[in-house]
Amino acid sequence: MKFVFIFAVNKTRKIVMIRIPLLKDRHNHLFSYGSLNTATDLFKVRTEDDAIMMLSNLPDNKINVAMGWFDSYFTFTEEHLEKLPPIIICNNSLHNYIFNSKAGKVVEEQYNEWYVNRSNQSWIERNTMQVLSFIAKIYGFNREVFETSIKKNLSLGVCFAADMYVCNNDIFEFLATTDCSDVTEVWTSPQNYATIPDRYKKVCRGVKLFADGACGASTAAISEYRKGGNPFVTYKDAELIELLERIVSYRTSMAIHCIGEIAIEQVLNCLDTVLRHSPDTFVRLEHIQFITEKQAKKARDLNLTLSMQPNFNMDSIDYSDRLTKAYCERNDPFRMLIDKAGFKPGENLILGSDGMPTGVFGSLPPSLFPPVPGQQLTLDEYVAGYCANNFDKGYIEVEIDKANKKVDMKVVLH
Repeated sequence: MKFVFIFAVNKTRKIVMIRIPLLKDRHNHLFSYGSLNTATDLFKVRTEDDAIMMLSNLPDNKINVAMGWFDSYFTFTEEHLEKLPPIIICNNSLHNYIFNSKAGKVVEEQYNEWYVNRSNQSWIERNTMQVLSFIAKIYGFNREVFETSIKKNLSLGVCFAADMYVCNNDIFEFLATTDCSDVTEVWTSPQNYATIPDRYKKVCRGVKLFADGACGASTAAISEYRKGGNPFVTYKDAELIELLERIVSYRTSMAIHCIGEIAIEQVLNCLDTVLRHSPDTFVRLEHIQFITEKQAKKARDLNLTLSMQPNFNMDSIDYSDRLTKAYCERNDPFRMLIDKAGFKPGENLILGSDGMPTGVFGSLPPSLFPPVPGQQLTLDEYVAGYCANNFDKGYIEVEIDKANKKVDMKVVLH
């Protein structure tokens, strides 16, 4: 068991106590979430009444932000929303946003295009990360924000967290003048990569693009929703091929968000065309929650890396209101990918969180004891795909109670 120290085993109670390295989160939004560290967290809130109680006490003299809202558990009535202080509320998926009229005045003035398209989900899908960047800028960015974010991540057992979408030149300037390679890497949009100076490109890992929506907004490109589905595909085939060829010409890596099997099929077919001429281009597929076995084997043959989030196993519960039983069972098919398609954690299967939530506490329990058997990872696989290769900055003390399917964790920092 590589890089895992077993220091106690209680065979009678079937409890194992171990130490594993801190996590390397390959898919996060370090700078955006860092700027939003003081935003209200609705991740564990399950009723509108509780949410309203939390949000009612926010300042009335500035715009406020709330993160982590699950509309599968509750929605906000217009009457209650309008009584709140100025507020932008972000769905946990980051693919759906609402705001009241008080906050709307600020949005209308500073980001009119979003204000005009606030009810246009297709526009939101095409501009999701630009909207998040705008929201993050409400709080601003500086070195203190960065250091606070790093410290918070360490407390959650994370020693390295990527940011999959940075378009803020203030952040690029910070990275160009500060060596942060041991704690983060950043990706940017195709449009931004084409315009930034070479000194910024040197600190940019690659280009990120979106091929479909997300489960939280019911826009992931799957064949069937239980209710309220609006499957969304960002590009036509010819458009996607043209974009992929342009990115290849940049001689950088690319990461492609594709959750539903319809989008995955399109991406694989287009990559098959493009990579024939550029087989050495490094390509990651992000999320791929509903990938089929046939698609997985094609991705392996194309030498693609899969970037996945074990915490998204919980989508099988959190979004069971919109996903059919069949899709809940197909979500995050880790066993198929490893046992049948031949992907290897830590090599061509890497793990992260997308910040939903960040850290070991939200990812290890659903990895070892997931809602669906096919989602299960062994501890070896979790460590290989998610953890650092040393204990230099600390470790995570883990107690696994197999009988009760329970995991207790403690982060220990050096």
